[in-house]
Amino acid sequence: MAWHSKRHNIKHRKAAQDSKKAKIYAKASKVIQMAAEKGDNPSLNPALDAAIKKWKQVGLSKDAIEKAVNKWAGNDTGEKLVEIFYEGYGPSGVALYIKCITPNTNRSGANVRALLAKYGGNMGDPGSVGRQFAEKGEIFVSGKILMEKIKGKDVETILPLDDEFELAIMDTDAEDYQIDDWIARILTSRDDFMKTVTALEDWWRKIMQSDLSYIPENTIALDEKGEEKLLNIIDILEDDEDVDTIWHNAG
Repeated sequence: MAWHSKRHNIKHRKAAQDSKKAKIYAKASKVIQMAAEKGDNPSLNPALDAAIKKWKQVGLSKDAIEKAVNKWAGNDTGEKLVEIFYEGYGPSGVALYIKCITPNTNRSGANVRALLAKYGGNMGDPGSVGRQFAEKGEIFVSGKILMEKIKGKDVETILPLDDEFELAIMDTDAEDYQIDDWIARILTSRDDFMKTVTALEDWWRKIMQSDLSYIPENTIALDEKGEEKLLNIIDILEDDEDVDTIWHNAG
């Protein structure tokens, strides 16, 4: 599943996510909760700034974000969330690096282990998967959107990315980039991630998705059936309340 296949999956996954907004908002609230405990000012709290940008991109409203920030800013009582990574393997031996945000690591670990076993995977030993991935900033940017009236209906067209956009990327701190028609994937170091996101936003480009990601050092090829099995196990894992993000090394 090379990155250009992922552009198709972004649209596919977004349609699926639209039907699961309550779960998306619950996951967003967790990320914001963890960040807001360190302060409610995004300009002084980089983790909160990144969380707010990320969840605005998937349509979380300004009111919902403010409510989450106000609820958890400076919180020193009640539920405490921790971030924990689990390492495992999916169908065809694909490496899975699974981030959970949970108040109960015993619960999250047991759930991940059980789901992997049930759907054709297995849990790996600590360090068996993580060393295969490098932490990078990953940003997906789309072309400009053109709205037209065609036969009385509003039709949305995403314009291809042009040479001017490629020059704009080169002026940022990006380490690497790939452009495929109307979508670009941009990779940065961890330290330069937010600077690059801000620079692209200031240039009036629509950011579809951005986050710190774990990029595989090497990939393995899957056939169509293998891809279907992988997407299925990822969808099932993501339905778990503790699972936040899943990375894999299918290429």
